[in-house]
Amino acid sequence: MNQLSADLALLYFVVDLLEEKGVTHKLEMFSINESLVSKINQKFKTEFSLVDLQKATDKCLAHEWIEKITKELAANKHTNLGITQKGIGVARSKRKADDLIANRSTLKKASDYVEEHKGIFILLGSIIGLTMLGLKIFGE
Repeated sequence: MNQLSADLALLYFVVDLLEEKGVTHKLEMFSINESLVSKINQKFKTEFSLVDLQKATDKCLAHEWIEKITKELAANKHTNLGITQKGIGVARSKRKADDLIANRSTLKKASDYVEEHKGIFILLGSIIGLTMLGLKIFGE
């Protein structure tokens, strides 16, 4: 599986937190700080910095996956945040897709490998075909 991006780690963490507490997204607020960075890094065995998670937060805000909960004019836009329904959907959808990829059969993995590298196979086939043609023309 590909390495987990900071934005997905943030979304996964918040969704897991909601489920652990048994609350809806409307009742849970979080802020991007060193404590949260530490918890996310520990949970997902990553090495994100505070800046990484702040950039991920900006991306999530832009996509409306998280939102600012309070309307005060705080200087820090990375505080008092909440996940949106859209953010929960993204997290669940991506997790399900990752699970499906991880649980593929060996035959499906081989098929996917060929599909992902079909350009190389076409190139090799072309080289072999041209080599055979060259041997046929110049070999006689």
